[in-house]
Amino acid sequence: PYSNKTKKITTMQITIENLRKNYQRYSDDEIVRIATKEAHLLSPEAVEVLQEEIAKRQLSPDLLKGIAVQLKNVSEQELWDYCELLRSLPCPVCNANTNQLNATITATVTSFVITYYKKELLIACPTCLDKANKTALIKTLLLGWWGFPWGIIRTIQAVMLNSNMSRIAQHSQPNMLLKEFVLQQIGTIESNKDKPERLQSLIKHLA
Repeated sequence: PYSNKTKKITTMQITIENLRKNYQRYSDDEIVRIATKEAHLLSPEAVEVLQEEIAKRQLSPDLLKGIAVQLKNVSEQELWDYCELLRSLPCPVCNANTNQLNATITATVTSFVITYYKKELLIACPTCLDKANKTALIKTLLLGWWGFPWGIIRTIQAVMLNSNMSRIAQHSQPNMLLKEFVLQQIGTIESNKDKPERLQSLIKHLA
């Protein structure tokens, strides 16, 4: 009969083989997505198989860096450096490169028969961030009140949020929203930190 240790080894081998079969079925784009966005959710065995699959397919070795950064505790200095990498990009809204980028959240409420409350993250230059918050504020004041009771409640919430965000967006240093975005996307940023066009695409789809 097998010992408990032998059973554990055999079970692990079966699990790893199943992982290999699963990853072999994924497209290159799916492998890239997992490596840059989901590596921190994987078991050590799954990470090892993912790394093997990247090497076997001869995908960019930068993906391995993206995996590694998700599995470590990022220091404040490293977080700052990643933020500055994004802040140095041209504004995805106006394309200007004169001011460092930052982040804001815009809140818009429209009420007709139903009240719609939409919040969106935007990374852009301070001027465009301010314009976005003012636009959302004006639209909400014009169209948000007409539902009862949620139109009134959501409109008040949106007005307060846009007012607060306008102040946060003008910070001279990376604000909390930008830091949170960087931490969420750190695998993608690390994998593409020498490819400014990829980083630009990452923030442009938010605009």
